[in-house]
This record gives sequence, structure tokens and C-alpha cells, in this order.
Amino acid sequence: MYKIAAFIEFDKKIERKILKQKKRVKKLFGNQKYLNHPVHLTLFTLKIQKISDLKKIYKKIVISNKNKSLKVHFNKAGVFINDPLTQGHTIFYNIKKNKKLCSIQINHLKKINKKINVLKHDFNLLKISILRRNYKKYGFPFAGNIWIPHVTIASLKDIKSDHKFIKNFLKSKINLKCQINELKFYKIVKDKHTFLFSTKYI
Repeated sequence: MYKIAAFIEFDKKIERKILKQKKRVKKLFGNQKYLNHPVHLTLFTLKIQKISDLKKIYKKIVISNKNKSLKVHFNKAGVFINDPLTQGHTIFYNIKKNKKLCSIQINHLKKINKKINVLKHDFNLLKISILRRNYKKYGFPFAGNIWIPHVTIASLKDIKSDHKFIKNFLKSKINLKCQINELKFYKIVKDKHTFLFSTKYI
């Protein structure tokens, strides 16, 4: 099985802002989980049997005028306290949720699940019922209303949730916007991200 991810990437201004924050975290706390990940919004991750099958889906899509660009708006800083995926405190910049962004996520998940086999047999391991339902349906638990669109800075371990840095980070302001007109797919092996292909179908 291969783990693949659908990413949205941003303009240079936003990328510089986030990389600057990542460098600050590394200087203060050393290497932390997610620090070396590329700047991106994860639309979803899936486990599939053949990457070639995924590529075939998007080769057959005809792009129409209806698939216009998407506007994204970074509007605040946030933190996932005691993130169950990392056992750390994951700091991030929030992206304001909108109907088009949510529909893009669901439309791609539906299209992929309709065409190819997606791994879903671990859904009973999820404790929250909506996460189990999403995983059983799509192969990705954080779909639809429960999804929090964000760009991760890092997940901080061995510090308290009320650490001065986290408090100051949550007070920090961000108000950046950009237009997106493509979605990128990557293969993920541990912390390594390998670009596969992009699509204008958003």
C-alpha cells in the first residue's frame, strides 16, 4: 500500500511567513515533528494499492470553466493541545473555512473512492464516531464538518500547554490571502514527500 496526500500550496509571501516561524521554532526548541515538512494545506491523505490507478483518474478529467480558482484566507493562529497523532502540542495557522474549500475536499474523496480501492479496514480503531464513519466512507477521518483547514508549523513536545511561546503564538496576528488554481499529489514515506503530479481540477 502507498500513502498519498493531496496538498494545496501557496504563494511566496505566505510560504516565507510560515518558514520564518518554522525557523524560529527550531532555534528555540530544536528539531520537532513537522518542522521539515513543506508548507501546505492537507486536503486529505489516503492509502491506496497503486499510484498508477490514481494518476489514471486525473488524466481523464476534462477541466471546465466551472473549475475556477479558490481563494484561501489565513485568519488566525491555533494549537491542537495534546495532539493524539504526535503526543505534542501542534501549532498552526488556521485557514478560514468556506463552502468551496469543503466541497473540493469531498468531491475529490468521492471521485477517488468511486474509482479505486482505498484502505479502510482500521476504522474501528478510531474512538470518535464521526471519525470512524468518515474513515469507513472515504479512508480519511477528518472530512467534511469536522475538518479544520490549517497549515502546520510544528508539534512541540516536552513543554507545557501554557508555555510562554504557545501563549504568544496564539496572540499573533495573521491576515493573508491568495488564489489557488491547482491541487498537488505527493507520496509520503515517513517524513519524505515525493511529488507525483498536479491537477487544475479544483
